[in-house]
Amino acid sequence: MQIPSQTKLTLIALISFFIASFSVSAQYPEDDITVIIPYSAGGGFDSYVRGVLPAIQKHLPNSINLIPRNMPGAGGRKGATAIFRARPDGYTIGAFNLPGLLLPHLLEENVGYDLSEVSWLGRISEDRYSIVVASSSDINSIDDLRALGRPILFTVTGVHSSAHAATMITTNVLGLNARFITGYEGSQNYVLAVVRGDGDVALGPSTSVRSYTETGDLKVIASLSDISPIESVDTAADLGKPELAKLNVQRMLGGPPNMNTQAHTILSNALVQALVDPELIEWSNSTGLPLAPLSATETELNVASQWALYENYKDIL
Repeated sequence: MQIPSQTKLTLIALISFFIASFSVSAQYPEDDITVIIPYSAGGGFDSYVRGVLPAIQKHLPNSINLIPRNMPGAGGRKGATAIFRARPDGYTIGAFNLPGLLLPHLLEENVGYDLSEVSWLGRISEDRYSIVVASSSDINSIDDLRALGRPILFTVTGVHSSAHAATMITTNVLGLNARFITGYEGSQNYVLAVVRGDGDVALGPSTSVRSYTETGDLKVIASLSDISPIESVDTAADLGKPELAKLNVQRMLGGPPNMNTQAHTILSNALVQALVDPELIEWSNSTGLPLAPLSATETELNVASQWALYENYKDIL
């Protein structure tokens, strides 16, 4: 039986289309991938993301570049919105900070993203909080803070930031008479403010306070963790408030909703491999920036868990 010419052309066109579609799909990633960092260059968040990107790039199937793009503004919301609204083709992904980007949802503020719809790729790190004072201070414990007999001056970043939320929750749970000195840009600045004497104390991520404790400018009087990294320093459990150990800062990678399935699989697998890569682990140890990997699925569950945790403190915030 002879196939009509028009039918032949149609079949050839269809076959060509499917071959081309398969070819394009199989080549992901063909182009460079933009990685949006919703905070300024040079900070702790930026350092983490830029440190991890070369390892992810190493484990992608094709030789392309992961290009970091800082997009600060509105406490990270500007960058998060850009990630959320990007095309879901896998060529724009970005970093997310929890609980910072979660708080606007809890406080029913209008934002241009929804964390429950993000295509999570995995978690990079988790940072626990330490309560620090100047090394020259006579304050050596939480009881010493209570004994001041006046409002305790906490330095902290802006209202509704991760650090501000954690400080509000901690001082409320511990029953401290606190007053906040706000407006510092980034964790390094409000921690440094305690060294200068702007305030009595700060609740800082461990990676942000480490350099100052190592130089002897600050001392840790409590560690909001399950196990204290410093001997004789009280943990959250020692303070009678083990729930405070659940407060942390988390750095995650994700993409827009409904990301291309193949792109999501390739990127999330590359991240998993990167976070156990010996070269990246060596970088982590040398910089003092610890890694706390979670897979894409684990990260999604973790986001839901964090949401439930901070929901309990909504009235405090």
